[in-house]
Amino acid sequence: MAEQEQMAVSEDLDARVDDILQHLEKNGRGSRHHYSFRRAAILAAACLVLASATVTASGMYQARMESMNHEKLEEYFAQLQEANVSADTYSRPMTENETARLEELRQAYLEQGYFPKKELTLIDNSEKYKKGVAFYAERSTFFLPEKELTDEQLLELIDFKEKREYSLAKISEEIEAGSYEYVKTEPEKDAAQQGRAAQQGTSGTVLGADTATQEWQIAYEGDVSIRCAAVAENGLYVGGFTTDGQARVEYLSYGSGTPETFFEDFAENGEVYSLCIAPDGSVYAALRGLASPGAEHGRLPVIYHISPEGKLLNSFTVGEREWNIVDSMATDAQGRLYMRMRMQEDGSYVRIYSAEGELIGTVADDDSYAVQGAGALGQGKDGKVYAAAQAVGNTTAGDMAMTLVSVDLESLRFVPVAGGENVICSADTIYPWKMVAAGVSETADFILWGYNGVETYRLGETEFTRVQENWEMPCGTEGTCAVLVPDGRILYIGASDGFQGTTADGVEISGKDPEKTVLYYEPLVK
Repeated sequence: MAEQEQMAVSEDLDARVDDILQHLEKNGRGSRHHYSFRRAAILAAACLVLASATVTASGMYQARMESMNHEKLEEYFAQLQEANVSADTYSRPMTENETARLEELRQAYLEQGYFPKKELTLIDNSEKYKKGVAFYAERSTFFLPEKELTDEQLLELIDFKEKREYSLAKISEEIEAGSYEYVKTEPEKDAAQQGRAAQQGTSGTVLGADTATQEWQIAYEGDVSIRCAAVAENGLYVGGFTTDGQARVEYLSYGSGTPETFFEDFAENGEVYSLCIAPDGSVYAALRGLASPGAEHGRLPVIYHISPEGKLLNSFTVGEREWNIVDSMATDAQGRLYMRMRMQEDGSYVRIYSAEGELIGTVADDDSYAVQGAGALGQGKDGKVYAAAQAVGNTTAGDMAMTLVSVDLESLRFVPVAGGENVICSADTIYPWKMVAAGVSETADFILWGYNGVETYRLGETEFTRVQENWEMPCGTEGTCAVLVPDGRILYIGASDGFQGTTADGVEISGKDPEKTVLYYEPLVK
């Protein structure tokens, strides 16, 4: 699979992107605004404008781009804005030979007018792919044939990307000038989607063998922009913040979209960024505070320990650096709390605390494993805490160097889990993966998912198993969280749109639109 393209941009360019975003149409509800525009796409278009100064394109290339009418430009533009993923992916990795030929043909395309005989095929469902090169816009996925790509197929791929980038640049200029307003269209559901929506659970459903193979799609009926979730025996906890910036944890019974408020007595406005359940059924919630406008410093994350009845047991700050985020937590069998922090100057991204909030120890990235770019903690059936990590040493973890490690409390180090060897990961999987559950289901010990799909792992095995490609997921990965529920299904919580708003204190916030949030229960084995 292709990785996301990343580039360094100047502050001037970043400011220009902000200016473009401010010109987009917004449907306001008081201080709340809905948006569907993707910053990454605008940034790509702006970078294209800068890059064009260094590329000498032929007159034939320019004529080909300018031959597109405005409707065609809008079509390419909308494909990027309405995709529910943040980067292009491919149905298989391109070979080294294909990659080299692609670059050679791109130069011929730009400089010599060497164009394809036809355009690539557009499909609106992954099951409609038959042959050749095709593009599934909703998931921004290029489907490639299993055989080596021909020159014609590579040129079709180049032609599509060049036209898309040119369209982005032209429409972005119009948005910045105020001469064009983009309005997201809501596509009609196809037959498959309608069939999925008809299979819904009911509140209080007991999960078991009867539900394990069912697909449910349940509309969320609350008002929280959901950031995270954690599973319990009969339901799940979700955390995030309301559209006015109030942090909240809610409880949903399996099969229900109607939440109950579990806890909202936080000392400050903010966002619940991660959740986990302790062995005694109590809940840990990590709060990311919202700094006041003009504040020179942020706030340290605060951990709230909440009883099963929703009463505050205690709270404590963590970390040693402001503007920090606790984006994954897990407890071991003894109730110790492990957390993965995003920014630590000493490299100790995993910190271990007692239930009373006393720091027990820290685990730093070393010359073998790094969790800074991977995150994801979870408890295994053996009661230990495990982490998704990047193998940075001389390892056998595969091309992408992603693996699973346990957190050893005695040595305060990360150790491999498969007989002293690193677990082999799919070479086409990119991080960040997310460990969404552990020790809940008989189907798998761990579920890890990222921009390219879902993989499972059982303790003792030597490699992960790919169980779902990204284009098979019921929703996109952008802003989606997921958990593994007791009957072995994976539950995705995703939204088709987002919101922007301002709190009463003047803090700008944005997140997933609660009104567009859906809970998707998906069997891992169909």
